Amino acid sequence: AKFGCRGLEDLRLANHISGAEYAAARRAYDFMARVRNEAHFSTGRKTDLLTLDLQPALAANLGYTPKRGMLASEVFMCDYYQRAHELHQFCESFLLRATGSPSERRPFSVRSKRVGEAEGFEVRQGKLYPRGDLSELTRNPMRLIEAFALAQRESATLSDELAQAISNRLWLVDRHFRASREAGRIFIEILRQKGRVAGALRLMHETGFLGRFLPEFARITFLVQHDLYHKYTIDEHTLKAVEALDHVAEKGNPQLARLGKVFAEIEDAAPLYLGLFLHDIGKGHGGGHVARGVKIAERVCQRLGLDSPGAQAVIFLVHHHLLMSHLSQRRDLTEESLIEEFATTVGNLDGLNNLLLLTYADTSGVGPGAWNDWKGALLWELYDRTRSRLTDGKPMKWGRNRIMQLKHQVNQGLALKFLPSEIERHLAMLPERYLRVTEPSQIGRHLRLVKLLETETLVTDWRAVEEGHCTELTVCTPDKPGLFAAIAGTLTAYGINILSADLYTREDGVVMDTLKVCEVGSHHPVRTEWWPGVEQNLKAAIAGGYDVAAAIEVWRAKASRRANRHNHHFRANPAVRFDSDASTTSTVIEVKAEDEPGLAYKIASTLTALNLNITFAKITTEKSHALDVFYVTDSAGQKLASTDMDRVERALLQALKGKPETQ
Repeated sequence: AKFGCRGLEDLRLANHISGAEYAAARRAYDFMARVRNEAHFSTGRKTDLLTLDLQPALAANLGYTPKRGMLASEVFMCDYYQRAHELHQFCESFLLRATGSPSERRPFSVRSKRVGEAEGFEVRQGKLYPRGDLSELTRNPMRLIEAFALAQRESATLSDELAQAISNRLWLVDRHFRASREAGRIFIEILRQKGRVAGALRLMHETGFLGRFLPEFARITFLVQHDLYHKYTIDEHTLKAVEALDHVAEKGNPQLARLGKVFAEIEDAAPLYLGLFLHDIGKGHGGGHVARGVKIAERVCQRLGLDSPGAQAVIFLVHHHLLMSHLSQRRDLTEESLIEEFATTVGNLDGLNNLLLLTYADTSGVGPGAWNDWKGALLWELYDRTRSRLTDGKPMKWGRNRIMQLKHQVNQGLALKFLPSEIERHLAMLPERYLRVTEPSQIGRHLRLVKLLETETLVTDWRAVEEGHCTELTVCTPDKPGLFAAIAGTLTAYGINILSADLYTREDGVVMDTLKVCEVGSHHPVRTEWWPGVEQNLKAAIAGGYDVAAAIEVWRAKASRRANRHNHHFRANPAVRFDSDASTTSTVIEVKAEDEPGLAYKIASTLTALNLNITFAKITTEKSHALDVFYVTDSAGQKLASTDMDRVERALLQALKGKPETQ
């Protein structure tokens, strides 16, 4: 309206935009319009939302094919975000010119502060402006990166004028600039400022400087991962993760106070921030992103001039950035061999602290709700056990003296005292792992349940977990085939999720299964008014008077109707993986599948039908995908042989796909 033009063509003819700007804007707009129209054609109705399940169809219809290890849908979405960004940049640049340069319009006097070498910049009203001729940026390209360091130091953002000036001079950031020791020094110094790094990196990214200075980062810019777990493009996920780490350094959030204490123990934050910044850098080169990322990190550290200890810390974090989350969520953390091996991997307290903070930030940066109290509790358990191992030496040996001490502690605080012989008999009928894992107060509650079992078929003990994110349920009953499957199914039919399960059977056949549970669809403790009904259904299921499978089908039907109203996504093929090294006594089975009501029941029933014993389980759900982990032994109490693994895998895949087993 200001220029009397009706569209892009008129703006070009009137020389308000250049021919190159017109071509870029026209190309981006046409692409967006083509995608929108194709979405309408593909669905047969008005569709303005690019849902995850729609993206593969659009990619195929628009002629996209897999490229450099990326799915066709990922290549398509990368182009989509690139074109959207080009339109955004065009609009920003045009509006800046249309409204006039901020340095040219000073309607009222403002206080300013000169900053930077030779006072080449000034801060006014929280923004950093160039002082004097913009050609100084061209004559001295190092001023480009200096601007970001000054903005960080002064807690300022870039003025529109300065941001545009930097974007227009990215050609100055060439190979010579990237290899400059001074540029590397300034960048590393930016990473040393705890709690203030994300803002500087985001300013670099918005101007295009970051991808130019670190071309490796340009490879992951606008790169989409076609799954339901990652909400953001990889570049945005990386910046969100850095923001999460910045928040840890800030004071005032009690939920992050403990992480803040760990962060305070780290003297030089640059390796941690750089490791976090580079942790997914290998995804721009196809599959095997960890190994590729390590090689890229080595080159980046060398180019930036990072010293050897710092470079080794960065490479370690990139190499092991998934380790702590995988161990905490998928393994039995009471296994001494696991803690011993993990402590050896991290090497020292600095390595452990860095990996803890990176794991928290990485998880938080995935998307809203990706981090929760349950994951936090698991991560802290792994951290505490490993820190104790690193600082106190070897783990405690469970000799005769320790058992005598435990017997004394069990009776403390109990109204109903037990004879030492009763306690010793109870402990003697359970594996050593029970002694390592179970607190004396919990052993006392178990003894009370065993006493109550003399007149009942099943007894339970409910306890609110201190962190408040779940409820601990202990079920005590005589053992029978399919017991855990029946428990899991009954809980599912009542709307209760199993987060983890410790399963013990005494030599006399008394079972004590301790489960961490929460209500389905949340990580809230199970409400107390549900407890009597759950216990009643459990007793009926054990006695054969409650059809667990039918109850699950009723719950499944209700849950499916709710899901169909709110969720539309592609289904992932189930996968089964075995690990014989993670435990000294059991084989670990990992089952990755589409989450559905009764999934744990289905898996447990299948394993029981194969005459396998389940000793431990962990259940993890991300969006619509579940990763259920079971520690199992064969009927003789031994690890599974390779032939058994083949048989188990076929049976599980058959159960999860609902297809007949083929030989």
